[in-house]
Amino acid sequence: MNSLEHMLSPMILQSNQAIDKNLTNSELALMDRIRKYKIDLLIHRKSSSQVDFVRPIIVESWLRSYNYGLNIFDYNRAPILNPSDFAELLHEKSIFLKAADPNIRQLETILTNTESIIYLTDEQGVFLRVIVGSSKLLLEQNKRFEIIEGSVWSEKTVGTCGHTLSLILGIPVQVCGPEHYCEKHDKIACSTAPIFDNNNVLAGTLSIVTPTFHHQNTHTLALAINMAGAIQNEFRYKLNNKLLGLSFEIADEAVITLNKDGHIVYFNEITRKLFAKYNKELLGKSIEEILGKQFLLKSALKNSKSICETVIESEFVKQKLLCSIKPLIDSGINFGYVLTLRKINTLKKESSCLNSANVSSARAKYSFDKIIGSSPQIKKAVQLAQRFAPLDESILIQGESGTGKEVFAQAIHNASRPDGPFIAVNCGALARNLIESELFGYEKGSFTGAERQGRAGKIEMANGGTLFLDEIGDFPYELQSALLRVIEEKQVLRIGGNRYIDVDFRLIVATNKDLMSLVQSNQFREDLYFRLSVFTLVLPPLRERKSDINSLIKHFVTEAAEKQQITPPSLSSATKYLLLEYNWPGNVRQLKNAISYAMTVHNNGIIRPQDLPQLIVDFMNKSAAEKGLGSELINEEKTQAQNPSLKELEREIIKEVLEEKNYCISHAAERLGFSRATLYRKIKKYNLRD
Repeated sequence: MNSLEHMLSPMILQSNQAIDKNLTNSELALMDRIRKYKIDLLIHRKSSSQVDFVRPIIVESWLRSYNYGLNIFDYNRAPILNPSDFAELLHEKSIFLKAADPNIRQLETILTNTESIIYLTDEQGVFLRVIVGSSKLLLEQNKRFEIIEGSVWSEKTVGTCGHTLSLILGIPVQVCGPEHYCEKHDKIACSTAPIFDNNNVLAGTLSIVTPTFHHQNTHTLALAINMAGAIQNEFRYKLNNKLLGLSFEIADEAVITLNKDGHIVYFNEITRKLFAKYNKELLGKSIEEILGKQFLLKSALKNSKSICETVIESEFVKQKLLCSIKPLIDSGINFGYVLTLRKINTLKKESSCLNSANVSSARAKYSFDKIIGSSPQIKKAVQLAQRFAPLDESILIQGESGTGKEVFAQAIHNASRPDGPFIAVNCGALARNLIESELFGYEKGSFTGAERQGRAGKIEMANGGTLFLDEIGDFPYELQSALLRVIEEKQVLRIGGNRYIDVDFRLIVATNKDLMSLVQSNQFREDLYFRLSVFTLVLPPLRERKSDINSLIKHFVTEAAEKQQITPPSLSSATKYLLLEYNWPGNVRQLKNAISYAMTVHNNGIIRPQDLPQLIVDFMNKSAAEKGLGSELINEEKTQAQNPSLKELEREIIKEVLEEKNYCISHAAERLGFSRATLYRKIKKYNLRD
């Protein structure tokens, strides 16, 4: 059959199309042939043979429906969602429904003088909208079949019908009379078309149902296809708009879109809050009215140029603003501009080194809800950090390299001083002779090579926010007394200066060293240690929270796939086992790097052990040489206590190797490191016989 014959019912193709309540003899004969074929196939269990009066897709659906245990002579009433679950689903599908409702109303108008039911389903077959009209016949039929909003009509619940086939095949389908699996549906006809989102993922279906197939023709399916297409276009448009809006809303700065004349056409919530004192509608206003006359901004708008982080002032905002603007140019045509604004304090404006190699951006991106893991160890660390966050005392974060010390520092900052800057300094990466000037700042002319106007140090830049000193164990001993004074007095004295500058910041320090040992060896001041460790947070290494590895892998794979714009690959069972067994001396950072490497070198959508970094592959080879692949799995009591998923992984690994070796027991046992007897026992245990 060609594609059109796949979609259209033979009942329609052979119909004389007369609107007559009486069926012709040929139509009755066709119905009987279809019904007899179905009963012979399903009830008498006769082998199927291809016939020209029943489409293969119908036969395949009948067989699936039968295997689901559905009775062709029963109503097979569909389950109905409870009101709260259905309300939650409607909320989840709100964008889809907003796109569909106007088009459904239009379709209802078109079908006013026909006996038709219109219904919209989601991708699971749940009825989201059911439009019956005023026909008594339809109302009675609808009540009998329970075609109501919230009912779940899938192939598993009701068998073959138009929209269930469309959901499975992803194509428009027309199903009439006895083509339905359920004999109770032997009079009705349905034309259905699928609806896809902007990623071509099935979102639902639109159907036109009539009490007899005389009320349907080839144009009915065409109408369903056209209206589903209109819904799909509107749905994709709304999804793209939502995505665009969310991309603006997650930004931690004011984002404004201007047309080419400099008038506001879009702004995010931060913009609205920033200009709350404006007390007028921002949309449509000239940016000059909001920001005042700004020479650089006016020049950029006139000449379609960019501005990168220039300081401006507005009468509607107390603090000074860091302003950037970029033109939106395509094929040489200027469509407008994107302008960003961020508050800065007067101390930070003097710094030009926020993005230097050893100082992170002044914005923290992590919060507690972005910390991945559900193990007791990580939960305890998060709960403790959340209790520390509201307090202004210093926090010492201890943990091995790669355990996420800065992630926790940023989360604490965002839970306590989210509107202030987050200044991170790596004490171990700065040259000892530069730490003093970087941290405390200096006045002009303080030393050879100093900037002419002087510079604020990182302590000043952290005013109103958080100062994070990473690798505090490497902080020079001779400067520790000065740091202690700043912490206690909340004042900083620049190099070459003669006045103290008041500062207000939250101090968080981190180290992978034993500071008490450094105190005992006179490499770290004891008074500074006790001042820094008012609250101490110890982060567990990854090897002590292996139950979090699967969640971390999933996150890193998804993150890397989004950056590479590819479909996330799957991991072979052997890869999963290896990642769970490896000790991860570099902790979460090493795991992330390993996944990034594997995402780059893998092939065919599957990450295999050989796709991992050589260090991990060497570990696998060494382990295999010492005890044979799978020998750890033999000790099930031990492995199950460590990770309950290893039993399932063992089964998958054995299955993969058996298939690879064409079920040759000798070769498979050698590959797995098992004896033949052990392998036979495992095959029997996991029911892996060929």
